[in-house]
Amino acid sequence: MSKFNPDIVTQFITGDESSFKEIFNYFYPRLFHFIREYIPNNDLAENMVQETFLILWNKRNNLKEDTNINAWLYTVARNNCLKKLRDDKSRKASFFSIQLNELELEMNIEALSVLDTSDMTFSEIERIIEKTLVGLSPQCRKIFELSRFGNKKNKEIAEDLDISVKAVEGQMTKALKVIKTALKEFLPLVSCLFVG
Repeated sequence: MSKFNPDIVTQFITGDESSFKEIFNYFYPRLFHFIREYIPNNDLAENMVQETFLILWNKRNNLKEDTNINAWLYTVARNNCLKKLRDDKSRKASFFSIQLNELELEMNIEALSVLDTSDMTFSEIERIIEKTLVGLSPQCRKIFELSRFGNKKNKEIAEDLDISVKAVEGQMTKALKVIKTALKEFLPLVSCLFVG
């Protein structure tokens, strides 16, 4: 989940390009993973992520300082996916060429239609994550936070904590399993939030 600095959003709203780059770098892999769940075409998913960020840049003046950037981006991405999945021309050109049948398309549309990407959902996810992290062992929690909030690689974490890479991997596996179990009702949002 994002321990994303709210000041970055404030800076972005004023047109600061470096803050946009920071938002882009952080959210790009997460949004790609999210879109790819529903649209199994890498090129199309990449284009849709680019569209999402283009919309973000163009609408930056409409955002408020307290905008939940997670909720905003995932809502735009979800709406773009729904639009693409419902468009007959796109369906024929893009989806049938990758063997996605009509039933799978309809299931993806239904799943996206009921997916809640509101501020409240992301606030609840954050609350559950914080509560779950408190229940982890101190070492497991530290490793998880360094990886997912500090964007450190397993090797860097191992060096920082003077432990083996295997130990880091084991603790990350344990942490992700516990957190994903606690957040099972929020799938598939949860899986893409933890893309590192």
